[in-house]
Amino acid sequence: MRIAVDTLGGDHAPYEILKGVGEAILSGDFTPEELLLVGPEEVITKQLQEMGLKEIPPIRHTEVFIAGHEKPVVGLRSKPDASISLCVQAVRSGEADGLIAFGNTGATVAAGTMGLGMLPGIRRPGIAVTMLGRNGRFVLLDAGANPTPKPEHLFQYSLMGSAYAKDLLGHDDPRIGLLNIGGEASKGSDVLKSCHATLEESSLNFVGNVEGNHLFSGQAEVFVADGFVGNMVLKVVEGFAEYLVGAASSQGAGSGVKDTLRHLLGAADFSEVGGATLLGVNGVVLIGHGRSHANAVLPALEAVRKDIEVGVNRHIIESLAAHQSEAPSVK
Repeated sequence: MRIAVDTLGGDHAPYEILKGVGEAILSGDFTPEELLLVGPEEVITKQLQEMGLKEIPPIRHTEVFIAGHEKPVVGLRSKPDASISLCVQAVRSGEADGLIAFGNTGATVAAGTMGLGMLPGIRRPGIAVTMLGRNGRFVLLDAGANPTPKPEHLFQYSLMGSAYAKDLLGHDDPRIGLLNIGGEASKGSDVLKSCHATLEESSLNFVGNVEGNHLFSGQAEVFVADGFVGNMVLKVVEGFAEYLVGAASSQGAGSGVKDTLRHLLGAADFSEVGGATLLGVNGVVLIGHGRSHANAVLPALEAVRKDIEVGVNRHIIESLAAHQSEAPSVK
């Protein structure tokens, strides 16, 4: 198994990403052979040697990256040697089994979608993020890949989220909730009402509409939303968590209180979960937060390794085949 690492993505790249890589190797959690580093060869070699590594992972050299302000598709077309593109190429060719990237989210989604293609039968990718609720970790998708989905896309997100929750979060029969403005089936947009009807008639463990204030109450293990709403929810949770920790600090709270807040709002602590998984593409892609420091690298690598080992993509394909007759058709 080998994981490609985009060392040029993120606000603190490449130094924080390389520091995290070095720490993952020095701790014994990963060997150099299990990693493929994409970025400037001289910088990578120098920093890792200074950290005490005697063996450097394989490197695919580039000094080109997609900046956060660049339009994803335009950037990818004008920069064929961009680090995220080379990571995707490595996965597509079999040189790597998965990748992590902490840079431009849109570029990672576009590169993964165009470069790897979709899993058979899957129409659109979805970004899956894990959060900590009353009954443990749950998954929310889509968190930004597809802001205007069709009912079939949301149905497929339900399938993908269920497979993810089973394989990576340990839920035997994940309950699926459709994030909406009310619990009644008649609430929401035509897309949500159509998806609700389809899920209700399916054999999936659908518990109905769930409102935002019930997100952490343990009503479901999979929450399905369009990319616009899902991304807004994620950013609100992140911002609120940062506010609470900051407020606790300003009030003189001890480290125990702040650590408890960080744990309870683990969704916002991206160093704890590593990042979000891009589901639906024909490969394993983890998107780290752009503000990530070195301590987010090992959790990201561990998440990708587990995803590869348990075969989430294979289970998504199997689930889609089992429920194909229940899915709405795209009009």
